[in-house]
Amino acid sequence: MSLNGALNIGRSAIVASQAAMQVAGNNMANAATKGYHRRTVHLAAAGDELIQRAQFVGTGVQLLAIRREVDTAMQSRFRNASSQENSALISQRFLTALETIQNELTDNDLSSELSNFFNSFSELANNPEDHAVRTLVIEHGRNLANRLSTLLNQHNDILAEVDRALATAVLTADGIVDRIAQLNIQIAQTEQGRSQANALRDQRDLLIDELAEFLDVSVVEQPNGALDVFVGSIPVVLSGISRGLEMRTQSVGNQVEVTIRVAADGTQLQVDAGRIGGLMQQRSQTVQPAIDDLNTFASQLIFEVNRQHAQGQGRTGQTSVTGTYGVNDPTATLNSAAAGLDFPISNGSFFIHVTHQATGLRTTHQINVNGNADSLNDLINEINVVVGVPNVTAATGLGNTLTLTAASGFQISFSDDTSSALAALGINTFFDGANASDIDINQIVANDPDRLAAGAGHVPGSNGTALAMANLQNQQITALSDRSLREFWQESVNGLAVRTAAANDSVDATRLVRESLSAQIQAVSGVSLDEESINLLLFQRQFQAAARFIAVIDETLQTLLSIA
Repeated sequence: MSLNGALNIGRSAIVASQAAMQVAGNNMANAATKGYHRRTVHLAAAGDELIQRAQFVGTGVQLLAIRREVDTAMQSRFRNASSQENSALISQRFLTALETIQNELTDNDLSSELSNFFNSFSELANNPEDHAVRTLVIEHGRNLANRLSTLLNQHNDILAEVDRALATAVLTADGIVDRIAQLNIQIAQTEQGRSQANALRDQRDLLIDELAEFLDVSVVEQPNGALDVFVGSIPVVLSGISRGLEMRTQSVGNQVEVTIRVAADGTQLQVDAGRIGGLMQQRSQTVQPAIDDLNTFASQLIFEVNRQHAQGQGRTGQTSVTGTYGVNDPTATLNSAAAGLDFPISNGSFFIHVTHQATGLRTTHQINVNGNADSLNDLINEINVVVGVPNVTAATGLGNTLTLTAASGFQISFSDDTSSALAALGINTFFDGANASDIDINQIVANDPDRLAAGAGHVPGSNGTALAMANLQNQQITALSDRSLREFWQESVNGLAVRTAAANDSVDATRLVRESLSAQIQAVSGVSLDEESINLLLFQRQFQAAARFIAVIDETLQTLLSIA
């Protein structure tokens, strides 16, 4: 080996140690930098040189690569864990919010108001002629209606909050997707298949980690260094092209449907985790079902109370009655969508009683009705012509409501409604409205407590209707799958409580998994200042030794030159 070759050995050692010290210093400088991956220097002995037969000597050291320490499989698991944790946090947030506004197990909850309402009918049954008790029943009914309306407004506020958070999250995620696509272009242009742009790759990995907080994503690296990003099997980033994300809303019936789509072509995304996935799940599986349950409860409360009330009698008779529920088309069958009634009418009948006020003589007339076959016009014809109820005229009122008017000196009352037509059309009812959005006390009853139906059978001072009302809270209702009003609401409340407890446990579990994976990633990619200090000392010594080696070779050359 020549002296020049020896100098090259020293030179290679100095270059390698300089690079290694620079890498160690860079690692130490970025020890606290978020998203930074530790760099490692990979050295190898240079090729041997033949100096004589069968004798080889080394030619120094070469720098093979400066690599980022990354475990891609662990990164993928970490991103999945991050998505699951953010989804669990969203679930916990909104389940807790719903549980808070329901405020059950206190004295100011819907269950308490329901008990107060039905218990007031029990008290009315004991004192059916007491005006003060009648007023108390109406007041408890109003409190219950107000509680339902307030709960619905609060549920709708939470739904609006979900939609706002969803719109913000989608907009943020769309921005991250755009930046990932831009970094893909920069990385491909910088690397050109020859090396790795480590700093740019760190930035991109950090963005993908952020994106995983919003969506459950997966990545596939291309030969040019670009990463394709997928949500499920749908690409949202293809090399340097961002396909974008957007939220779309569409009215379906009385509800608003929300979908997450690829902005480029409108492909719908199935997002199962992350903040966006959690918000979508809470919207469709928690908040909207809670609103539906509340409306179902209110609707059945209105209908069942009105069914009983419509068949009862108050302290004073009625000379005219106008229904509170009109139809869209008086020629359409009552149960059809064209009619637009909120409550169904069965195949049955009800009785109209006409009482002469002066003599007290009463006539009874059976009115047959079939909601699947008869229209409002048919029902009016049944009363006026087919049965021909004397001294009573049926007509279509304002808003296509049913109006019954008694002749002078006569009063109208009702009983034995097996068709539910009276309740469905709003004849002699206690509540007005169709669900929690518009439930209220019938103004006729609210303005005159003597019109509150407590009696039955036209017996003065009787309490039959009041007793039937009091028993409603525990009566099984077919429309509620044979559950009572109280059971239906308690099941809804208990189901929410179970899901909230599960969400709390899920947050703890997913956080533990994410933190464990983060620690494992730090073990691979994180910077240890102690380790880097040792590396720095090692390569410093290597640099010093190489410099001393070059100095020795230089002295040898000087000696040879002086001899010459």
